[in-house]
Amino acid sequence: MNQAITETQTITVRPTARGVRVWLEGDRLTRAAFVKGARYDRTITGGRITMVLNPDGKKKVSGKAKPIIDISAKQIGEFATGQELTVHYYTGLIIITAKEV
Repeated sequence: MNQAITETQTITVRPTARGVRVWLEGDRLTRAAFVKGARYDRTITGGRITMVLNPDGKKKVSGKAKPIIDISAKQIGEFATGQELTVHYYTGLIIITAKEV
């Protein structure tokens, strides 16, 4: 990976009425260039969520006052409610993995 990590964060998989959710928002997204309206591609495989900025990407950063990325239910079914995840922010790239104990 050629990009320097800009920041690391620990988040928790939260329950919803329809399953589980991972929620990212605010300044960390902005510093990684994931601003409101930015398009990106996302892959979820082997306990790893990868998001890469792509002007033609299928996903879009939402939000009003601050950028938000909401990943829910079926897409992250392999993670358990309450499980801690580590988010690595790079410029134009976000990688989420299970937190190592």
